[in-house]
Amino acid sequence: MPENQKKRKYHFLKKFFLHILLTGTAKSSGSETRNIAITNLISILLFLIAISLAIRHWKDTTYCVLVIIVGLFFLTPLFFNRANLTLASRWLVSSIPPLFIVTLSVLNKKLYPETIHIINYLDVRFFLIGCLVIPVLVVPSDKKRLLISTISVSGILLVALDLILDTFNVGFYDLVNNYDPYYFSANFYSITTYAFILFSLLFAKNLSDKALHENEVLISFLHKANRELEDQKKEISSQKNEITAQAEELIANQDQLLRANALIEQQKERLLVIQFGLQTELVERNKELTQTNEELVRYNNELQQFSYTISHNLRGPLARLLGLTNLMEKDLSELTGAQLELVRLVGQSARELDEVIRDLGKIIDIRNDIYRIREKVFFQEEWSMVLRSLSTFIQPDMHIETDFRNAPLVYTVRPILTSILYNLASNAIKYRSPQRMLHVMVATKRVNNAVVLEVSDNGLGMNLEQFSRNMFGLYKRFHTHMEGKGLGLYLVKLQIESLGGTVDVESKLNVGSTFRVTFSDPIEVDGQIIFESDFGSIFYNARNNGAGIVWKKQVTSEQYRLLFSKCLEMVRLYHTPIWISDLTRQGTILKEDQQWMVTTIFPEAVRQGLRRVANIYSEEQHNEDYRARIKETALKLGAVIEFFTSRKQADEWAENSADLLKVPTTQK
Repeated sequence: MPENQKKRKYHFLKKFFLHILLTGTAKSSGSETRNIAITNLISILLFLIAISLAIRHWKDTTYCVLVIIVGLFFLTPLFFNRANLTLASRWLVSSIPPLFIVTLSVLNKKLYPETIHIINYLDVRFFLIGCLVIPVLVVPSDKKRLLISTISVSGILLVALDLILDTFNVGFYDLVNNYDPYYFSANFYSITTYAFILFSLLFAKNLSDKALHENEVLISFLHKANRELEDQKKEISSQKNEITAQAEELIANQDQLLRANALIEQQKERLLVIQFGLQTELVERNKELTQTNEELVRYNNELQQFSYTISHNLRGPLARLLGLTNLMEKDLSELTGAQLELVRLVGQSARELDEVIRDLGKIIDIRNDIYRIREKVFFQEEWSMVLRSLSTFIQPDMHIETDFRNAPLVYTVRPILTSILYNLASNAIKYRSPQRMLHVMVATKRVNNAVVLEVSDNGLGMNLEQFSRNMFGLYKRFHTHMEGKGLGLYLVKLQIESLGGTVDVESKLNVGSTFRVTFSDPIEVDGQIIFESDFGSIFYNARNNGAGIVWKKQVTSEQYRLLFSKCLEMVRLYHTPIWISDLTRQGTILKEDQQWMVTTIFPEAVRQGLRRVANIYSEEQHNEDYRARIKETALKLGAVIEFFTSRKQADEWAENSADLLKVPTTQK
């Protein structure tokens, strides 16, 4: 037979055997698969043993036929496993062998009594003891009832063996009868051996099952770890692709930048040529402009390392550049068309640079937490101001709606709210769809402990699956056919997060977008600390737009003037009409400091909107002349001032004053 045919025959037999061996394991896993496969293997082995016995006794037709029938019965566990009756198949494969052994022993003694010796009564016991291994192999420890029932079959047959043989008149004394202590010797040693092997196997099986369970847990953990590694691998691959795409985009941008720089160099050379033909005054101005440009280049290099410093130091040179361009635009009579275009480009470049620096200043201010104090801000008032700012961009066919009824106000930083409204509204107008009339809806609502601002439009929309990661990135743009810097959404996110809020977006390409800005309620609005020191503190009450000062100890002249100067800054910033001063621990104030306060600080505060003042004093201070001077000054300036001996009285008076004044929200 050729070698290839032998290999094919071998592989066929191997595949056929494995197919039979794994019958019924399709819906199982782990140790269950192993137990079913062992059951099938034992069933096949028992069938082969029965066939071997039938072949050996082929001349005895009765014996041979009975053995073949029993052998075929040994194959029934395979069919039970195929039908997913695995427990029944295990019971059969564990119970049939001891029953078959006892039956075969009785049959052999019936058919061949003249060949029976004492060994024929002992070998059956050894076989029954050996059958004990089968249930231990195929029945798991957690199937206790099945395990006990299968073991009990061989155990009961072993104990009752002599009784069974005597029943069929083939007992030891019926056929041999030449050994008196047979019953004791045969049963004692076999039963004790059976018990010893049983407990040893059960102990070993318990250890094996535990180890197998731990192994399955470990395998499950490894599979889970492998799946996680595969997921991480896919994520890394995705990130790698994204980085590659960004790198390609960066290379493309670098090429554009190189071309732009080359164009700038060409324009610079042309500008230098033109300068020689201008009048003396224009030449001098160009020289100054060149010096200013050189200074701008120097500052621009420093910007890479000191962004905060640059955002402030560039203001002076840029202002001079803008002034020069304005002067140039006033005297353009002798310039050609190309020269006029260059002057226009210089002016436009200067103005764009000014906008970038202002935006950088806003970002730095927010990151340095300059905006800290929450005010009571009404959405309708801020929206009206935003509409005035956008009036030149709003066309008659645009439909803009508002609904602030569910949440008319919010305690927040006014400039930030104004900036967010402006950026979202201007984006809705800028990126409107040319195929339909623009419709913008601005609404607010209260959700738990927060106020949610929603700005919806039916504009161009965005593909969030493509741009969601960079939606609020710095200088990220998604509609390149429109002018813009890609800064608006970045500022919205930066500003709202500086207040502890969030922003998210829902958008669909060519359908529209909805931005949701969540303003979390501040922890405290009544006593916001603006300035804190060991000698005094300044606080702000957003509910009534009032502020105040609390002195903590006897102060020096320098401390007194420092704290009142900061109070004046507070009034100028928020135009607070109500003020509370706690003077109980202020101590004695020098005459010249009193005079400075009533002639400098107090009048300026009244000019900035201060109307009602509550002073808290202690009768032990004996500063009646100081209080009288302050009250006299207030009357002259048209303000109202009252003195109280407790903070509670002062707060109640301040609340009543707020109602009387009908305090509007502050405007800055």
